[in-house]
Amino acid sequence: MTIDKPKLELEMKKKKGQVLVLVLLVVVVALAVGLSVASRNLTNLRITTQSEQSQRAFNAAEGGIEHALSVLKTGAWTGVVPPVGDITPNVTVDERHQYNSVILEGDVGQIELTNASNFPVRIEWAKSSDSLEQTSPASIEITVIRGLPGNYTQQRFAWEGTSLHGASEAGFKNPGDDPGSSSCLPTGFEKCGRIDPLGTNPVLLRIRPFWNQATVKVVSDGGTLPLQQYDITSSATTELGLTRKVQVTKTVLPQLPAVFDYVLYSEGDITK
Repeated sequence: MTIDKPKLELEMKKKKGQVLVLVLLVVVVALAVGLSVASRNLTNLRITTQSEQSQRAFNAAEGGIEHALSVLKTGAWTGVVPPVGDITPNVTVDERHQYNSVILEGDVGQIELTNASNFPVRIEWAKSSDSLEQTSPASIEITVIRGLPGNYTQQRFAWEGTSLHGASEAGFKNPGDDPGSSSCLPTGFEKCGRIDPLGTNPVLLRIRPFWNQATVKVVSDGGTLPLQQYDITSSATTELGLTRKVQVTKTVLPQLPAVFDYVLYSEGDITK
């Protein structure tokens, strides 16, 4: 039997080539699997790191808010903020002499009037950019408390929002019917009224919305109101550059509950 040596060598080369292709294929598959696993591990590590960094930044920002609230409870803002862990938050406190807040239906907003300038007070409510308030403005009850310790008086106003509430509004009237309110034109709000004159020794102004919530703005027409609220912003940034921000608003006065308006006080016994 004669062996065709060149043909045998050619067959051997083909088999070696096939083996090499298989080896390369195995290497490529293994490399792809390895890269996939490595990529997944890196992604998980990055997500874990970002989550941890985000939580640290958020905790530090919250800590800045808590510190500011504790300082404002006892005095004026100093601007000094201690570190929270290894992050020092950046805290800013803006003082607002204009009252601007959302009052939920049945709740009461309270405005500080002590030492207020003797100018009319303008009250705007039902924010035009809020579809709920714009289409169905709340009616509001306003209570002005005046006087000195031991001798307080109160005056009430009831201003209607709209007749679409489907409820009786006996006693409520158009705010323009009150003295000084006829020329009151709201800006960014649907309703506007003015208390003029504010009177002597004003203490508090309390506003309660009916039938709907109300975004309420209270300003002094021509004068200034006492400090009403603090807008507090706290931001914290980690060493990797991840930033979190927390914002809160603190009123200067503690908010007395709505039931306060219906409580009867007496120094002596009450006789029916």
